[in-house]
Amino acid sequence: MNYFQYPTMNKYDIRYLKLDLSMEANSRAISGTALTRARAVQPLDSFVIELRNNMIVDSVFINGVRTAFQRGSDHIFVPIAPALPTGTMVDALIYYRGTANANAVFAGVQSSTGLIYTATLSESYQAREWFPAKQFLPDKIDSSEIWITTDAANRVGSNGLLTSVVDLPNNKRQHRWKTRYKENYYMPSVAIGNHLEYVNYAKPAAMAPDSIPILHYIVNNPTYFNSVKPNLDRTPAFVERQSFLFGLYPFRNEKYGHAHGIIGGAMEHQTMSTMSGFTLQLIAHELAHQWFGDNVTCATWNHIWINEGFASYSEYLMMESFPSFYAPNTAAAQMQNVHNDVLSQPGGSVFVPDASVYDESRIFNFRLSYNKGSAIIHTLRFEMQSDTLFFRTLRNFQQQFKDSVATANDFKAVAEATAGRSFTDYFNQWYYGEGYPTFNVDYSKQGDSIVLFVNQTVSMPSVTPFFRGLYEFTINTNLGDTTVRVNMTANNQFFRFRSNRIPTGVVVDPNNWVLNRVGSITTGINDPANVSGEVQLFPNPAKDNISLTYPAQWFEELLIFDQSGRLLLQRPVPRGSTRITVPISLSPGIYLLRMRGAGKVAVKKVVVAG
Repeated sequence: MNYFQYPTMNKYDIRYLKLDLSMEANSRAISGTALTRARAVQPLDSFVIELRNNMIVDSVFINGVRTAFQRGSDHIFVPIAPALPTGTMVDALIYYRGTANANAVFAGVQSSTGLIYTATLSESYQAREWFPAKQFLPDKIDSSEIWITTDAANRVGSNGLLTSVVDLPNNKRQHRWKTRYKENYYMPSVAIGNHLEYVNYAKPAAMAPDSIPILHYIVNNPTYFNSVKPNLDRTPAFVERQSFLFGLYPFRNEKYGHAHGIIGGAMEHQTMSTMSGFTLQLIAHELAHQWFGDNVTCATWNHIWINEGFASYSEYLMMESFPSFYAPNTAAAQMQNVHNDVLSQPGGSVFVPDASVYDESRIFNFRLSYNKGSAIIHTLRFEMQSDTLFFRTLRNFQQQFKDSVATANDFKAVAEATAGRSFTDYFNQWYYGEGYPTFNVDYSKQGDSIVLFVNQTVSMPSVTPFFRGLYEFTINTNLGDTTVRVNMTANNQFFRFRSNRIPTGVVVDPNNWVLNRVGSITTGINDPANVSGEVQLFPNPAKDNISLTYPAQWFEELLIFDQSGRLLLQRPVPRGSTRITVPISLSPGIYLLRMRGAGKVAVKKVVVAG
């Protein structure tokens, strides 16, 4: 699919969109008009807008004057002579018709419920499949109206408020929706069906005593409606909770709602999500998009994390906030499932590379954009060590970029300003970087302290050789467990905790704050300074072989790591030996040798010469 958009469209800024269309349930046929009102931000010698070539354009009017036009490359080209000066308003009224493609307009009958539906879905590049659109994320539509004429048996869900329903001849009705909130180009939506209407209300504390209507259009099937009503009745609590966490619901002067349509999942259409089903996870996710994706939209598809990462993490937040709604499922089990999926493959960044911004399978990669996107937000929350700062960051971000677009770097700037610290390592590792660490931990009792020796190996060493940051370990002891936090700034670090208890084990990241795997958990090391001096390494620098001498019976294993902590060689030390020679074939550089045995460890650095 070629999603090219002509840059000349950046010569105008869309102020208003009005769609006046005839559509029916169980049909992808569309006919009517699209009015785009825009302001020229540069001299405008042509009006260019996207519409798929399979849709028929009958005529185009520019500022009320019928004007010749051309078609091609899924665009409409309308010359304007003389050119309109900067600052001039232009009305482009397009009469069109056709049968929209099935990747943007879904239509059919669901046999299990009896739902007869037609529903649009325009993300990421499908708005042009069913109406003339400018598919540029930064140019939000300031206000819009959608008027749909359809059979009187249908209801029509759309954005904003239903201002009127007008009876027309031939048993038709026109449903007139209007929104005065800014919306991105893929938000205008239509969901037509044999729906019943159900309304409940959210009452966020910040707008007491006012309330927000939540309008549900569900198939007119009492059995199905009763099966989903318990979850519909939990939606107000979700609106109230997310308003508390993220800032007051951004479209509170209009509504929130759900429109039932089988679109393969759900879509966060502004003020009225289109839903194939009504699980609590889906309701929580699409609702959160009203903040993350709708109020603040990713500035480019590279940064779909702004939309999907936060909406996915909101599923976890609602489980954390309302455990009784989800029992017996738990938020902890949810995060474990997220981690399991992310860790099923070694690489991949949350950031979508430039080469993939037209590849929808990469943009909406569930493992990376959704699950890893969610997991690393959980990590950021842990890094901040303050829910107050974390949720203040989310609210500040919403306030600073409302009605606009943002990148991950914009979010980073807000997080740093709010928390008063740098998150460069976090973003370089978890957002732009790839992979995850595997922890190898040695623990011991040394005098009045418990000592942890922590090593990382990583799944994508050529991209992200080390994961700096805060980590949690639970130390099991003979008198109970203690959870400690350490800040890893380099690999192969020792951490000492004063304790008279005897350690019996270590659990890495017990609360799943960070994506990781666990390698070896071993015990018995003493202070390495005491025994490293008893080990001699030669030659150093080395080229082909290295030799080590040491007291007999001290060591059981020799390991060699590169500077990123990646294990390169693991070899047993012969019992009773006092010398070992190891052939090496390593690139020039500095390497770390570690010898370990029952109660002893020695660490040496070796330089491999070229």
